[in-house]
Amino acid sequence: MGRAKEEWMRQQELEPMYEWIEENYGDDVGEEGSETWKQAAQAYEDRCEELQRQEAEWYEQEEIEWYIYTQSQAGKFDIQILSVLELLDMQASSEAKFSLLVMLHGHIVAAVESYLASTFIHKVTNSEELIRKLVETDPVFSNKKFTMKEIYEKHESLKLTVAAYLRDLIFHNLEKVKPMYKNVLGCDFGDISWLFEAVKIRHHCVHRAGLDQDGYRVNLSKESIRDLAHSSSKLVHAVEARVDKI
Repeated sequence: MGRAKEEWMRQQELEPMYEWIEENYGDDVGEEGSETWKQAAQAYEDRCEELQRQEAEWYEQEEIEWYIYTQSQAGKFDIQILSVLELLDMQASSEAKFSLLVMLHGHIVAAVESYLASTFIHKVTNSEELIRKLVETDPVFSNKKFTMKEIYEKHESLKLTVAAYLRDLIFHNLEKVKPMYKNVLGCDFGDISWLFEAVKIRHHCVHRAGLDQDGYRVNLSKESIRDLAHSSSKLVHAVEARVDKI
């Protein structure tokens, strides 16, 4: 790339800064490189950082509110599972087939996690009683020592605090999620050893493209994907039937 083109590209990148400085400082800014100019350029950078921070906060707030106000996700889960089963019958080479199985296994586990997360957050944040149960039973919130007055008088801000905490919770951490569902929603998953194993395999799928620590392929097949899809659907609809009564 020639120097002239490099300089032109640099000028294009800096054009928004030049326009902002001219609009906000006018002729008082002085020559480029002067102390006044440097201060104006720093002010522009500070403004950009502030706008980026505000945008990040806006997106975070929007995501949290989606969890709070979005209704049942069981229908979306069903669509995802049907898509998995349809893709499972695609014709492909042996190598491509294994890659497909890796992706489908990970997708099913992700769909279960998404359902469990969105359902729990929606139910809890829209009930003062369930927020109280979470505060009383979860170690993180119990250590915060919320008073009953704060729970009821500051319900909206507490709702956002709870939603943000739950949104950041890793919902494939089943050792934490399973008792939370039982203690707060009264929903017992029963024996989900199959899901614990599926999450373990998903780790290999995500981080090593389906290979274990020794470099061997994890045990995936059409049958294992169908079994996982069936067990996941059974769990999701059992949870849905229970929480729908709350």
